[in-house]
Amino acid sequence: MMASGPPRSSDEGADAASSSATARSTTPLVLRLWRDPGMGRNRALALVIVGAFLGLLRWLAAGPEERVAWLYLVALPLGYGHLLGALVFARRRTQGWSRQGESSALFRAFIGSSVLTLLAAYSWALHAPVLQPLVLGPMLMLSAWHIVENDLALGRAYRIGLRLGPVTRAVRHHGIALALTVSVGVAALSTREGLEFARVFFGRSLVPVQSWLMLDELATGVLLYHAVSWLIFFEDRACALANRSAAEAARLRRRMLALHALPLALNAALYLWLPAIHFYVAAPTLYLFWSVLHAIQTAAARGFEPRPATP
Repeated sequence: MMASGPPRSSDEGADAASSSATARSTTPLVLRLWRDPGMGRNRALALVIVGAFLGLLRWLAAGPEERVAWLYLVALPLGYGHLLGALVFARRRTQGWSRQGESSALFRAFIGSSVLTLLAAYSWALHAPVLQPLVLGPMLMLSAWHIVENDLALGRAYRIGLRLGPVTRAVRHHGIALALTVSVGVAALSTREGLEFARVFFGRSLVPVQSWLMLDELATGVLLYHAVSWLIFFEDRACALANRSAAEAARLRRRMLALHALPLALNAALYLWLPAIHFYVAAPTLYLFWSVLHAIQTAAARGFEPRPATP
């Protein structure tokens, strides 16, 4: 049904847009994050799933060591499935990275050798106590920023047809992402493990310490929230796609299932039959390395949104 009434003038439309923006700017940030259409439900569902998993694990696991083992047995494979999915779904955007006329095989070899060189330098830095905070600190902050920025970007994606757009240039967006990233860092320093880190590298505790949450629980909780939120997003995309093509929706679900089931199965096999290899492959520091590359790769694949045209 068409709306009745005379059309508004451009001045009236501008006034309406201005009042809408003013109302949005006066709405508390927490309410805006939860009132995003679709994304508010996504955030709530992801938090419930992760909270239920952490709570169930606390109830079933006898001690902290057993709890940490199960945390990483579940969180890291899901995280690797997320990284693998990003590589697969970003192929179209990254196909033009090599220059015209260059061999794609040569370009892939260059990327592979560069990644191996970075991995070797990263491994060397982790064995140097002086370099550890200089390396781990920025990498953890970048990884946390990526998760927060993606969460805000998914909120926009729900408003533009379930498509993740380019990285915004809005200062407000990145200011919110930075503030939430710093909050995660403060929460990490408030754990007992964070206290030891602060004492070693800063000489004292920087924030009050709490004993009810472990650093491993916080880290895997944030990682699981990120992975689960994306799975919910892709399920919503599949549901929307089913209205046009049930076959395409089923294909998307099969791809997502395969991309996440493969790391889970491989991780379980290594844990059961090759524990010595699993000890190195499933190390959280190794996952941090790949997650930072993932953050850089996905940001580069998305690119920045175009600058507004100047009159």
